[in-house]
Amino acid sequence: MKNKPDCRWWLLAPFLFALSCKSGEKLYNKGRYDEAVIAFAKKLRKSPTSSTSLALLPQAYAQSVQLHEKNATAALSSNGHLKFEAALQEYQVLQNLYNNIEACPACLAVVKPKDYRNAINASKDTAAATRYDQGMALLRNGDKFSARKAYANFQAALALVPDYRNANEMREQAYQMGMSIVEVRNVALVSQYDQRALEPGAAVFRDNVLNNLRAKNNNNFVQILPESEVVKNKLRADYVVDIRVEDFIVSKPNIQRNFRELVKTVEIVEPADTTKRPRQTEKIRKETYKGVLYFTTVSVVTGGNIVCYLIDTATDDDMEKIVLPADAGWSNSFCYFKGDERVLSPEDRKLIGGQDLPSPSVGELFQASVAKSYGEITNIFTKNYSRY
Repeated sequence: MKNKPDCRWWLLAPFLFALSCKSGEKLYNKGRYDEAVIAFAKKLRKSPTSSTSLALLPQAYAQSVQLHEKNATAALSSNGHLKFEAALQEYQVLQNLYNNIEACPACLAVVKPKDYRNAINASKDTAAATRYDQGMALLRNGDKFSARKAYANFQAALALVPDYRNANEMREQAYQMGMSIVEVRNVALVSQYDQRALEPGAAVFRDNVLNNLRAKNNNNFVQILPESEVVKNKLRADYVVDIRVEDFIVSKPNIQRNFRELVKTVEIVEPADTTKRPRQTEKIRKETYKGVLYFTTVSVVTGGNIVCYLIDTATDDDMEKIVLPADAGWSNSFCYFKGDERVLSPEDRKLIGGQDLPSPSVGELFQASVAKSYGEITNIFTKNYSRY
């Protein structure tokens, strides 16, 4: 049997209609006049003869105009630096009400809304000029932090009036003046080993520090560059991240050998030979199996220090200095067996395996030694981003 559509929702329609009629009235009674105007306009677009909306719309609109014009006048009469932007916000609210009413023919029968476009444009022009003048004044201070504030003012001027005068050009100039360059120098090595063996690892070390600092950088005015780029473009770094690996050393392989002898004796029952006379009984003999498990562990450790400086080039002072251990370790274990495999228990068999692997190179051990320091170095330096 085919199901019939459930039409009971029609029973709710009058209730929902009445609720929508009252929503604008409720907003009006709560003093939320802007929202009430929009609700009444929406209602009258659907139901042009709604008596409640037609009666209350003019009152709600008059209240909104009175409130926002009063706020705009108060803002313009103040000494606030951003008074024109404050007035602009009030006019924009009123213009939104104007647009809603203009889109509703039934609304225009009871309300003649005021167009605030001229007031908005005048406020934008004056507010943009204020922001521009403030930006220019800040630039004349000649310091980075004033330049950054100037950048924000030029940005605000352009948001108010796109292409306002030469604000775009001045914004770029302010950005360049407010920029701080943090140079991550190549890692310096002090070691008894041939530097050529360590240089690839040192380059990876530098690049990882550089990328971590960039990833954590939340300051748009801080540019983090490698030493090569600073030198190539003849830039002057404001701050320098200087990293040195001192007294790096790799121990000789420590080889530990051990063995365990295995002995296992079993009893073997030989069945009786019933073909002979007199009849023979079964015999028991013993067999002994032997073998040896050989264990080998080879380990290597590193030592040394990672010394990191954050230097303010203006004063040549160390803003931060940290010393971290350049320690790492490598080990390899393997086991093999010689003898009669019948001596092996299931547990013994699990011990057999592994390979006699060569020790890592000095370069590989160097990378392992510095890898643990990336996070700590990044955290120490990123806490200073707000100071850059």
